[in-house]
Parts: sequence; C-alpha cells; structure tokens
Amino acid sequence: MRPRVFFDTNIILDLIQERPGFDAVARILQKQENGDIQVCLSVLSMANVAYVLRKTLPHSLIVPTLKQISSVMEIIPMDNSQFQQALMLSGPDFEDILQLTCATAGGCDIIITHNPRDFHVGKGLTKEFQMPEILTPEEYIALT
Repeated sequence: MRPRVFFDTNIILDLIQERPGFDAVARILQKQENGDIQVCLSVLSMANVAYVLRKTLPHSLIVPTLKQISSVMEIIPMDNSQFQQALMLSGPDFEDILQLTCATAGGCDIIITHNPRDFHVGKGLTKEFQMPEILTPEEYIALT
C-alpha cells in the first residue's frame, strides 16, 4: 500500500502561490504522479485555501483551482469525532490539531508542514492514537 502523505494548508498554498520552497512540494507531488505515494488534504484546508485565494483571485478562478486540487489529491472529510478528539488534545495551534486528527482518521502516515512545532501534542494522546510523522517538505525529500 502506498504511504499516505497529508499536506497542511501552508503546503498547498506554497504550491498554488509559488511561494519560496514550492519546488520541494512539487517534487513530493511528482512522487504521487509516479504512483509512489497518495497525497491527502483535509476539507478544512480546502476551505482555508478558498479563503486565502479570494483575497487575490476572482471567484471565477477559485472554484476551478479547488476542482483541480481535488482531482489530484484525496480530500479527507472532517467530522464531529475528530473535532471532539482535537478538543481533548493540548497543542499550540488548534487548527493544526484539527488537521492532525483529520490526517490520523484518514490513515495518513506523514504530515508535511512548515510548522512542525504546531503539531506537537502536549497531552491527551491515547494508546489508540496513531501519531503520523511530522516533516517539512525538505525533510521529507531528504528521506525519500
């Protein structure tokens, strides 16, 4: 089974907006195109991307951008159980803890982010919680 690699919102925005470091993200996506991994994104990230893009793009371009993302990456849903689990975890950034619970529920092995510290959970983890590995794009590329 292919490893499931979850992109944090900042990673997909790097790619779309061609921000510094987007080339490493593009290299990760190439691994998906080669069939080596499955890239996943949360529905929350899709909402975040739409929100950020509406500040710079007309609506007529936002929907096609979201469709293109969803045709390439698996969009993982979020539900109340993930929200409740995030409330029980202690971390520095609640939105990233939501992303963590979504990635875990979606069976992701790795989370790619520019903010690994924000995924640090101080308390609330249970034995059943399968913590994915948290890496920057550059760290992931160096390991693969």
